[in-house]
Amino acid sequence: MKGFPVKQLFKNGRTLSTLMFWIAFFMCLFVMYGLSTWLPKIMGGAGYELGSSLTFLVLLNLGAVFGAIVGGKLADRYGSKRILVTFLVIGFITLTMLSFKPSMVMLYILIAIAGGTTTGTQIVTNAYVSQYYPNEIRSTGVGWALGIGRIGGILAPAFCGVLLDLKLSLQVNFLAFAIPCIIAAMAIWLIQDNFSNLTANRQEKKLI
Repeated sequence: MKGFPVKQLFKNGRTLSTLMFWIAFFMCLFVMYGLSTWLPKIMGGAGYELGSSLTFLVLLNLGAVFGAIVGGKLADRYGSKRILVTFLVIGFITLTMLSFKPSMVMLYILIAIAGGTTTGTQIVTNAYVSQYYPNEIRSTGVGWALGIGRIGGILAPAFCGVLLDLKLSLQVNFLAFAIPCIIAAMAIWLIQDNFSNLTANRQEKKLI
């Protein structure tokens, strides 16, 4: 394609959706990298033993694997947008509940769900953005979304380090991850599927 390919991401009614994808990727990767880096430290600061804190990290990643598989299957059946918004809202609720120090069994369950609805959600988001753009700018769309998202991934560990240095409450630490989930959910909700490549393909098939 001649010219500057990124400009194509903002043509044919895709401006709002492109910006919303970027926001969603930024927030998802912020949560993903922040939790993966600092969860043991956060839980240790809340009074949990080191062994338990490391178990939380294992459960977070196991939940991510499960969430990616289940989320992908559900997205194929019900649509990526609907599943992503649902998962991110669940992620917001789950991370908020974690801040109230539930029982150990419930804590394990909530952390696994948090992994499935944050890191797992990011995998489904990758597929969603790749389907949104036409073939000729698909790589550009995915590349830019991931590039913007990586900025969130870079900022998250530093931001969490500042939070820990401030010695804030467990509620504040988890809200720092819960709020980006709800922002990402709102961004995904605002994506306009009527301008997507899939919609265009369906309309072409009807005309044939």
